[in-house]
Amino acid sequence: MTHSPTARLIADALDASGKTQREVAEEVGFPRQNVISMLRSGEMRLPIERAPALAHALGIDEKTLIRTAMTEYMPETWNALTGAGSAFPEILINVKGPAPMIEQLKDFC
Repeated sequence: MTHSPTARLIADALDASGKTQREVAEEVGFPRQNVISMLRSGEMRLPIERAPALAHALGIDEKTLIRTAMTEYMPETWNALTGAGSAFPEILINVKGPAPMIEQLKDFC
């Protein structure tokens, strides 16, 4: 069993889909079914650009597959894209309505 969350997700989805590796490979556009086998085992990383097609072929949410793969393969990039792990800058939190922001902007004009 693999320790890769992405590989486990792919393996579980493939098992639940009832499709063969060959069928999924053809739907995604991979030249051989062994690519699916390598993704399933964690021997190969999922090319992110193929994640939506693979998710569709497996019947799972594409955002879940992309998020799982990116947090495993590229955590810094994922955090930069989503802001995960960082607090919102204080200027973006406006619980008092627009008035405080307008007053701050007047100082710049």
